[in-house]
Amino acid sequence: MLRSMITASNTMNQLQKQIDHISHNLANTDTTGYKAKNTSFSELVRQQIEQVNEKNNEVAESRKTPPGLRVGVGAVLTDQLTHKQGSIKETGRELDIALTSPYQYFQVDVDGEVQYTRDGAFYLAPAAGNADQLQLVTKEGHPVLDENGNAIRFNQRYKNFQIDGSGTVTVSSGNQNEAPLSFSLGIAQAVKPQALAEAGSNLFSVRDDLRDTALINLNGAGRQDVSIKQGFLESSNVDVSKEMSDLISSQRSYQMNSRAISMGDQMMGLINSVR
Repeated sequence: MLRSMITASNTMNQLQKQIDHISHNLANTDTTGYKAKNTSFSELVRQQIEQVNEKNNEVAESRKTPPGLRVGVGAVLTDQLTHKQGSIKETGRELDIALTSPYQYFQVDVDGEVQYTRDGAFYLAPAAGNADQLQLVTKEGHPVLDENGNAIRFNQRYKNFQIDGSGTVTVSSGNQNEAPLSFSLGIAQAVKPQALAEAGSNLFSVRDDLRDTALINLNGAGRQDVSIKQGFLESSNVDVSKEMSDLISSQRSYQMNSRAISMGDQMMGLINSVR
């Protein structure tokens, strides 16, 4: 009874984590560029219990199970980011940029640390320390970086934007006497996607010791692999019907394990009441 209660309680703890993941996915159904987390279960380590030998050989042979009795102690949850491409929706806004190839991410500066996002809804904001300049930022105000890791800044006279499919941003002032300026958006390709860790606000971070092996900066010849559409945004890749069916299944499993604990408690109460 104690073993069954421990198994059920361990599994309930993991089921609660699955429900939390599902809730997070559903809450971000309309979040631009959001990547859902899929969950799966595997069995915790099992214990091998051998039948006790009896002095009476006949009784021992009748009771002993040759391979022994293998008893588990519950289930453990594993989660994994799903990098499947989300649907592309047209907005017509010139600073909305959608990455149309999976595993590619924009690079942004978050308090001096390079982080990554699929959310291409960008804006213009005054550059810090220079009122005459504008810089390209995310909706949270984080500077968007170019291929050299620098913030994209230019004089506020430049207001006309054009972004090609390889991520080259061209800005012009409309004055024929001023040459247009060009910047290449910083794009990184994740070759080890599971090294990306959620950092909040639809951003991902990578540990410094994994950065060189988990990501490739698409510079130089690598720019031909960049795939971008201006005036579009990528929707989240959350499959609402799948999440709802997983939620129902996990709730039923949680209920079943809860009943197992209740039944074990009742049986222990009966045993303790025997005089």
